[in-house]
Amino acid sequence: MFEVLKKHPELVHVVSYTTRDQRPNEIPGEDHFFIYHEKFEEMIKNDEFLEYARVHNELFGYPKKPIDDALAAGKNVLIEMDVQGVEQIHEKYQPVTIFIKYNAPQEGDLDALIRNRIKNDPGRGEVPETDILERIATAKREITYEKNYQYSIINPEGHPEVAIAEVENIIKKEFTN
Repeated sequence: MFEVLKKHPELVHVVSYTTRDQRPNEIPGEDHFFIYHEKFEEMIKNDEFLEYARVHNELFGYPKKPIDDALAAGKNVLIEMDVQGVEQIHEKYQPVTIFIKYNAPQEGDLDALIRNRIKNDPGRGEVPETDILERIATAKREITYEKNYQYSIINPEGHPEVAIAEVENIIKKEFTN
């Protein structure tokens, strides 16, 4: 997503909140706002989120105010959102949705792809097998949401520039007069 934002400074980037621990390579306020569960729950009660979801036992959500402010100013917002969040925002907004999926042609390939991405991500540290299996199950469940999106693109392993170019083409198509 950051590569797309670099090429499209006209798009507004809104930072999500999460209860997940910060990883070594992440920058607070740029990647996420890292907060405690109690603060997140307080923000839910105060209706501060556009959407929020529990993902792998942690909470993630996008704040409502900066998104509404950007839209009111006539700007477009780029958000990388979980499928649960996309389902929530359809009621109030008319988002352009892009489903980005793994390039896994065979059933077992998806398992191997996810396993390799987790194991080779230096920012994650040691990941228990139960967490890996949960992420594989989540990916298999989330692929069923693909039909609810306007666009679907493949993020080929080792070649993110292909997916980035496709996202850019969609942005040009949808937002260029």
